[in-house]
Amino acid sequence: MTSFSHLHVHTQYSILDGASNITHLIDKVKSMGMEAVAITDHGNMFGVKEFHACALKKGIKPVIGCEIYVAKRSIAEMTGKEDRSGDHLILLAKNMTGYKNLVKLVSLAWIKGFYYKPRIDKELLSRYKDGLIASSACLAGEIQNEILYGTMAGAEEALKSYQELFGDDFYLEIQRHETNDPEADRTAFPLQQKVIEAFRKLSAKFSVKIIATNDVHFINAEDAEAHDRLICINTAKDIDDPDRLRYSRQEYLKSEEEMRIIFSDIPEAVDNVSELVAKIEKYKLDHDPIMPDFELPEGYTDKDKYLRDLTYQGAKERWGTLTDEQRERIDFELDTIAKMGFP
Repeated sequence: MTSFSHLHVHTQYSILDGASNITHLIDKVKSMGMEAVAITDHGNMFGVKEFHACALKKGIKPVIGCEIYVAKRSIAEMTGKEDRSGDHLILLAKNMTGYKNLVKLVSLAWIKGFYYKPRIDKELLSRYKDGLIASSACLAGEIQNEILYGTMAGAEEALKSYQELFGDDFYLEIQRHETNDPEADRTAFPLQQKVIEAFRKLSAKFSVKIIATNDVHFINAEDAEAHDRLICINTAKDIDDPDRLRYSRQEYLKSEEEMRIIFSDIPEAVDNVSELVAKIEKYKLDHDPIMPDFELPEGYTDKDKYLRDLTYQGAKERWGTLTDEQRERIDFELDTIAKMGFP
């Protein structure tokens, strides 16, 4: 087994953005000898159940996560342009407590925080942080944004805010998507290099570990062309539009050897991944059905009898005197419910 695992991965459930079929993704991870892989779709957990079951079946450790959007102000703010979307942050469930908190955060992002994108804020993060590991995500992360377009003082404050929330379970995440492909985006790499330079200083100053990821959006290198078409559909742009959104075409599931070559000057960023994966506990998502418990009113000790009385009471209110055919149908339905244990 290799010691590296991908912890920033978008499946086809990152709608019109990820192109990784879950079964094929797990098969590829297995073929490369990796022991674990994460799912971190944009703002949702639609693929988690399928991912978790498929990974366990193939002997791969599933790391359940999500790339969430953190509102720049508060989820209560839904007015300005700055309230659209938010800063990216990777959250990974360390245990069942973390899984439940991640479910809660993602649900609240859609129910309470949706404004162009499903958003949470740091107040919600502080409330539901237990059992979660966080990393700074891609160039769209808060700390990266401060490094590139703000100030180092701002970057430090942002880092400290996450460190206060997650302690040693917060990591600085780095990526390198160098390419010479004329059809690919070549603007990201120099920005990534600038972030890495700053992260190395922040890591030393605040004792925060760095991890290497590849922001996986498709499985194989040759899938880049298909993924490019997917982005055109997503952004409603023609393939020959010179100003359309492009990816670097490097966002595929790279081997540990490839990742170690890319980060040969920062080997600890690859090494630290296995430490993070070791923190992830095994837990089950399947459980027995949780049935409601109805209290019987006075005079009843049998649920079958109470349901039968309620049913006949309702039938008489609707139809008056019942026919033999109606009674036969009602009795058949009630007997079926009783046999299944669902009264």
